[in-house]
Amino acid sequence: MISYIPKWWLLLCLFSSILSSAISMGSIVQQFFNYRKPFEQRLVVRIQLMVPLFSATCLLACLIPQIAQIWIDPIREIYESFVIYTFFSLLTLILGGERKIITELSIGKAPIRHPIPFFGRILPVVDMSDPRDFLSIKRGILQYVWFKPLYCIGTMICMQNDWYPEFWIPFWTISYNISASLSLYNLALFWKCLYTDLQKYNPWPKFLCVKLIIFASYWQGTIIAILSKCGVINHDTDVDYGYVYQNAVLCVEMIGFALGHLVAFNWSAYSSKSIPEGSRIRVFYALRDCFGFGDLVWDFKVTFLGNLYNYRHFNSAEAVVAHRNARSRLGRLQAGFRYSDGGRSNYWVNDGELPSQTNPAYGSIENNEPWIDLAQDSYIPEDPNYPVIWDVDAYKYSRDMEALRQNVRRSYLP
Repeated sequence: MISYIPKWWLLLCLFSSILSSAISMGSIVQQFFNYRKPFEQRLVVRIQLMVPLFSATCLLACLIPQIAQIWIDPIREIYESFVIYTFFSLLTLILGGERKIITELSIGKAPIRHPIPFFGRILPVVDMSDPRDFLSIKRGILQYVWFKPLYCIGTMICMQNDWYPEFWIPFWTISYNISASLSLYNLALFWKCLYTDLQKYNPWPKFLCVKLIIFASYWQGTIIAILSKCGVINHDTDVDYGYVYQNAVLCVEMIGFALGHLVAFNWSAYSSKSIPEGSRIRVFYALRDCFGFGDLVWDFKVTFLGNLYNYRHFNSAEAVVAHRNARSRLGRLQAGFRYSDGGRSNYWVNDGELPSQTNPAYGSIENNEPWIDLAQDSYIPEDPNYPVIWDVDAYKYSRDMEALRQNVRRSYLP
């Protein structure tokens, strides 16, 4: 096999890829053996898979760059865009779900201006208590996931067939940068609007672990490409040595990212010690839950169509007395939200509809399809009909045992 980098560096890349993958896979296995919060852990595992995927693809890029650049890199790039969306979903889940963000956390907060010089005063303000604004931010993040496969397929076809590279390559490159920038900008908007609420959960380690891999991959590639164009790095018609060096550096860096993921997404938060009275999903069903992607199909569908993001599905009596500058305040009233019984009940104005008590699932539309909150979190008691079990040693960390330990300590104190 031809070596495109020094042998010692290739051996270092091989060792780094194996070590970083082993660290991440060990953490992922522990997640499945402690699968007590499926709504959260399925997202954590999907993020952690970045490290072994990047390690394997970067190593292959060092060994077979001509093949990897066309056929293997698209897999990594598509998954990279998917992780940005997954991280957004994780932040949403940590805050309690989309309904809580729109109808509780954002109520009373003043809408914010876009942090863009000059254009920030022209563009409409962002009101997170308005379902349409939340949907706009979510679509802005998710469009990158939709665009990336088109970008990878388009560039691959153009490179393979050599179709007007002077036009198509700049076109795809500019489109890619616009899509990526828009996605990161909307994620920053989400972060800015809800930063006070996110601070309680210390999301910075998770944020850095996700973003540093993406930034390292992008900016290192950009710098090395410039050095290659300037003649600092060799480049011939058969092999792009700048591409090989970029992936060789990433192979070594993956060890640091694997350790960062181990700390930021530690499985101990879901262990029997941390959740002593929580049942655990069996490993087979945990794997099926994580890789079934049923939640993604539903979420992609409702985000793309957007017909469920209306005031009725995000019914909130408090929203009517929200911040005076919030669009959602007047929007709900215009959509037909009314009080009754001296403010103790509320209803929506509809032909033939009677006033009723506040219902969080009010206003189903499109074949009466209900809103599904992906942030639901509950524990299922042990039952042979359910794929959950109780860990026998969990009783040591239960509230009753802790109370007993406290009583024993007090009884021995002088």
